[in-house]
Amino acid sequence: MRTLAVLVLTGLGAGAGGVGLTLLLHLIQHLAFGYTENTFLIGVEHASGRRRVIAMTIGGLIVGLGWWAQRAHLTIVTVREALRERRPRLPIPSTLFDSILQITAVGFGASLGREGAPRQLGASIGVWLAARAGLSLDQQRTIMACGAGAGLAAVYNVPLGGALFTLEVLLASAARADIVAAVLTSATATAVAWPVLSNRPTYTVAELHLTATAFTWAIVFGPIAGVAGAAFMRLAAVALRHQPHGWHLPVFTTFTFALVGVVAIGFPQLLGNGKGAAQLAFDATPTIALLATLALLKPLATALCLRSGATGGLLTPALATGALLGAAAGGVWTMFWPGSPLAAFAIIGAAAVLATTQRAPLTAIALVIEFTHTGETLLVPIMIAVGTATLTSQHLPAWSHLTNAHTAT
Repeated sequence: MRTLAVLVLTGLGAGAGGVGLTLLLHLIQHLAFGYTENTFLIGVEHASGRRRVIAMTIGGLIVGLGWWAQRAHLTIVTVREALRERRPRLPIPSTLFDSILQITAVGFGASLGREGAPRQLGASIGVWLAARAGLSLDQQRTIMACGAGAGLAAVYNVPLGGALFTLEVLLASAARADIVAAVLTSATATAVAWPVLSNRPTYTVAELHLTATAFTWAIVFGPIAGVAGAAFMRLAAVALRHQPHGWHLPVFTTFTFALVGVVAIGFPQLLGNGKGAAQLAFDATPTIALLATLALLKPLATALCLRSGATGGLLTPALATGALLGAAAGGVWTMFWPGSPLAAFAIIGAAAVLATTQRAPLTAIALVIEFTHTGETLLVPIMIAVGTATLTSQHLPAWSHLTNAHTAT
């Protein structure tokens, strides 16, 4: 009964933490770009170019000073690092502070995922509760991972994706007890978030149907997605290895965030975690040239933010990159073989690139379907693209260097 109580409390805590961080994100976005309604992307597009640069510059200075102070006086431990320790620990005060800084960075427009913060906070709550309840170290480790998956599930309304993330990415386990724990915590956290964040899908996508052109394209595109995903993670790994330290950190974050803000004068879709850019790909409203340009610039902007010393998730930027690349490639494909909307190619591309970057094919498939509440009719081509992308990336020479890539997870 103690274990059950801790799992439920972990789900409640992760859900509440995810809600709080999401509300903070929205507050910062509204203050930074001066909008009160509509989506973040529309708010950024309506803001002047000058405001985009100023907001990013101020954001870079704030988070740079925060991380400089934190890293000088506190020990920062990620979920992955804590899971490898004999006694898993994620101190709540320093983890909460780091989570707030991550959300602040994304709120001001940093090209980083916002999911890293609720994952860390959910994990720290879970392991703290498990330790206080006197559970074994193995149980504490499991509940820490469950808390991380529950945090992801809460902020994106993806209970199955959150549970699979726990099992496939963090625990690498298919044990029945771990499955039950992951499912229970993710479902609880998601339900807690519903009254505030709603149970609507993250992305709005029209109903899709399987076509021969999309099926054949998935076979061809899978290896391309594998190369693109591996390149994305290679960029991130190199950026993380060269992050500044000491007083250089706020200087780098301020300058780099300002630089991304300057680029955003012409490409406002680059700001934020990538939700707006991915929605554009699912809507298929931009030209093929713009989709291809954004598919190239989004990982570069993410790598720049990481290189500056910032911390954040990579899930949503990778998904956006895959959706943009898929829509662009699908647009070219349909010039020769029409018959399928670009949204279908965007969904397949998003899943394939996400599977490569997260090294989690099942999680990627579940996340894309839960993100959009559609795509079930495309399940077979999605699985083919995800499978070939994953196999391709694993056989690339650079793949071995990516396994130690450090993110906010």
